[in-house]
Amino acid sequence: MKKGFIKTIASLLITLSCAFTSNAQDVKAYVRVNAEQIGGTSTNREIYDEMNQALTEFINSRRWTDATFTEDERIECNFVITLEKAAGENYTGKLQVQASRPVYNSGYSTTLFNFLDPNLTFNYTQYQKLEFDENVYENNLLSTIAFYVNIILGINFDSFSRYGGSRYFEKAELIVSLAQGSDDIGWKAFDSDRNRYALVSNYQDERLKKLRDIIYEYHRFGLDEMVNSVEKGRTNIFNNLPYLKEMNRAVPYSIALQLFVEAKMNELLDMFKPATAKEKKDLYEILQSILPTQSNKFQELLN
Repeated sequence: MKKGFIKTIASLLITLSCAFTSNAQDVKAYVRVNAEQIGGTSTNREIYDEMNQALTEFINSRRWTDATFTEDERIECNFVITLEKAAGENYTGKLQVQASRPVYNSGYSTTLFNFLDPNLTFNYTQYQKLEFDENVYENNLLSTIAFYVNIILGINFDSFSRYGGSRYFEKAELIVSLAQGSDDIGWKAFDSDRNRYALVSNYQDERLKKLRDIIYEYHRFGLDEMVNSVEKGRTNIFNNLPYLKEMNRAVPYSIALQLFVEAKMNELLDMFKPATAKEKKDLYEILQSILPTQSNKFQELLN
């Protein structure tokens, strides 16, 4: 009897341990399916609500890494799907993806990634089981979601450890490679310089490798350092920014460079308000070289 009781308790502890391990997710995603443009009946709205819930569970219940995360350390990200057309079970729309990272010992979170993908086409059946194999291309919607999760993981891990995100960029690259045989938009080389192929290619491009150094330096020795010394952290960031201009000359119109500057632009403008006139001028020239069409946004540096 005593042995049986001990065995039962042991089995229960093992079960609870396995359940805890399997539920120790690494990504905390907020998904929103916006169907306002296509309207529809109450039945349609049920489908969109179910799609929203299914995609949320797909992202948040899957283990994307081997790393151990506490609840507070889970990587927060947002996926907003805006449906523009619906024909039966076929949908067309766009996907906004955003992710942030907490700054050490502060209540502040910095944007890591913010990108609008205008080419989302997919087939979805209500209550379908969402199964994804990273080594097979079968479902454009799930492959697209998985691609961006891995891009986010790559940038996040790079921000904590130099080149720490390599395996996730490789996974994203594999998804792109597997999608080459499909007719789905957004995966092909040369179709666009701002699609999924171009994005992951940038993070794998040796000419842009310094960007991944900057991601690490900016966060670990810049923002994370500011809790100890604002001036030291800002100086560390400023010393790395000229490399952006160099890479832009090597790879003009790089989507990865543009996304980095877009994500950090407001942060930089605020950070360098007390900087010297020369530092502000240098920063303006760097930002303007990468985002010339948005130069009015950082014109304040010269005022």
